Amino acid sequence: MENCTLYTHETNMQQVLTHLQTHFGEKGVKITGPAHQWEQLMVTTGKTLFRKGNSLTFTYRQRAIPGYQLVHNDDPVITNLRGMYGFIQGLPADNPKLKELLLAKVATLNTEIGIVANPAFTEENKALILELAQKLDGIFFSGDTTIFKTEVQGFWDKTGALLLDVNGHSSATTLAVNIDAKYFDGEHTTSEQALARRERNIAQLNAMNVPTIAWLPAIEDESTVQLRSTREVATRAAVLAAINTVAFGYIEAPEIISYLQRYHLWEHTTAGEKAFLADPREELRKRETWKCEDIWVLLWALKKIPALGEMDALCDLNMVPQDVFPFRGTDVDPSAFLDAATELRSATEILDANDLYYRADWACVNARVKKEPSPLPPGVIYERHYALNWLITYRNQAWDDVSCDT
Repeated sequence: MENCTLYTHETNMQQVLTHLQTHFGEKGVKITGPAHQWEQLMVTTGKTLFRKGNSLTFTYRQRAIPGYQLVHNDDPVITNLRGMYGFIQGLPADNPKLKELLLAKVATLNTEIGIVANPAFTEENKALILELAQKLDGIFFSGDTTIFKTEVQGFWDKTGALLLDVNGHSSATTLAVNIDAKYFDGEHTTSEQALARRERNIAQLNAMNVPTIAWLPAIEDESTVQLRSTREVATRAAVLAAINTVAFGYIEAPEIISYLQRYHLWEHTTAGEKAFLADPREELRKRETWKCEDIWVLLWALKKIPALGEMDALCDLNMVPQDVFPFRGTDVDPSAFLDAATELRSATEILDANDLYYRADWACVNARVKKEPSPLPPGVIYERHYALNWLITYRNQAWDDVSCDT
């Protein structure tokens, strides 16, 4: 058995699942936990009747609050990174400048991904892991493994070049240190309005006995947020509502594809949604049914329903009046719904909700990491957080790529 650890500034671990599924197919990746917040991923290759094959297992943990500094606290990931930082400081270095870049890189890391190969890393999965490191702009720490053909501990870059080993040797010549601007831009520009929003939502969650942490950052405020356009929100709701009927088994996929094409919604259907409609297997249907929560949020944003309702209960789309629902059958033109969607809720209302669900999502993730009962339904909270992040154009991400950093 061999292992290595991939460290990255990125926090969106959906990228890891997507990368593995691209290589091995959805059935080839065994997922422990919900797909959107997986706990463990495993792939097995070369398995036959008489061979166990080779397996790769992925797990991860993250800073409670992503950032770019190693501020001392009891966060286990930061504690580990501080230990790593001190370890590197004590190493000799043939290339002192590269060592300083490595130290700077360590301070920016948010996620550690453990990768275990059984019985050993192969050339095939080495290529897979290096491709993943490229996507995540990561670095590796490894000891006696075949993946880096070494018998000593050291750090490698995303191409597999040696940054620094315990003997001070390197083969790389430089290392990029990239930081998401959101982590330092907001430090000096957090408005009183955003801080007050945070305090209100912390108080609301505490009153519900939902754990919070005071140092989870405030989100952006009205002066910087860029909301999606009303038409864009209405179009997204219309596509989701149509596809949701396939997820629940009400209408077959070919009929919905025809509907989306006939009423000019196909060009607004994402690559992920088209892949689902092309092969709506049972496990994918179950996952897609959760999108009713996203539809609920978008209809709320469009003022089609008065409130998001309780955080600890599933939404009920049957409560939405039929005359304002985006999908009314495959023979009904959705243009009436789209044309009637003329107003979006204020930035303040949407940001209030986004900040609230951001903190609630942290509580759910925190409970999962600690293997404790979740204080709220994690699926409901995650999907609503997802839709709200899309509404505020979080990190300028398209629908399929929205991340729910906590």
